Amino acid sequence: MNTEIIELSEKQIIDLKEFLKKIEFSPEEMSKEFNIKEVSSQISENYEKTISPGQAEAVMRRVIGKTLTTKERSQLYDLRKKIQRYEKFLTNFREWGIKYDYQLKVIILGLTEEQSDYLPQVFNKPIIAPERDVIGVNFLTKLTENFDKTLARLQIWDVAGQERFAFLRPQFYRGATTAILVFNKENRESFDMIKKYFNELKESTGLKIKLKIKRRFQKEISLPIALIATGSNSVIPYEEILSLAKDMGAGYFEIGNIEDQSFQDLFDGIAMTVLVRLQDNP
Repeated sequence: MNTEIIELSEKQIIDLKEFLKKIEFSPEEMSKEFNIKEVSSQISENYEKTISPGQAEAVMRRVIGKTLTTKERSQLYDLRKKIQRYEKFLTNFREWGIKYDYQLKVIILGLTEEQSDYLPQVFNKPIIAPERDVIGVNFLTKLTENFDKTLARLQIWDVAGQERFAFLRPQFYRGATTAILVFNKENRESFDMIKKYFNELKESTGLKIKLKIKRRFQKEISLPIALIATGSNSVIPYEEILSLAKDMGAGYFEIGNIEDQSFQDLFDGIAMTVLVRLQDNP
């Protein structure tokens, strides 16, 4: 195994950790004694050898402020040239590479105003023309890759739960392909609202969805529903929560708050659930 131990200062450790985080690479540990050649080889393997170990090492030496040798400068030069060659292709790939195979309308109900304000930080907020501004709902989008390597665009409708918007909600449910109902375990009122939202959904959609397949065929499947509990100290008996989830035919999940990665991962699972149900209902 290639080995070269270099001594890192506290600042160099911080800078290197930040860089490695950005390239989605996390070494098992980071100490003042850093094996730069071993990590360079691991990065090369992680990127399927499109970046050589020497290039990875040269980049890390630049990150921690080391003076580069002539060979290391050549490594960076070769890497820049490689990036320039691929840049045009990758730029054009972005234009068609994000074209999706499915578009799914996801309804979210039960978020507080603070939670709704947070969502644009983790999902894309599309530009809505002024004439399309809609009171009582926020629009967001998310692209997700599915188990069958297709791409789904999630059109997320964050529907306001305030009573003054109650008369608007049923029209927002039309065309929904899945629904996420969120409540706080520490708040009985938010749990009781779930029952109201579910009844509205059932009346508006019949808990069924129709999707066009290959532009010609339509399939009807049951509406996937996820019941999400936030908070820690529950004032609601666990059995009561499970009973409601069973009555709704919903999957039940517990998270600390919507900032958790598990909440974001849930959307990938939603797309997979829809596709699995489509395949199970030929």
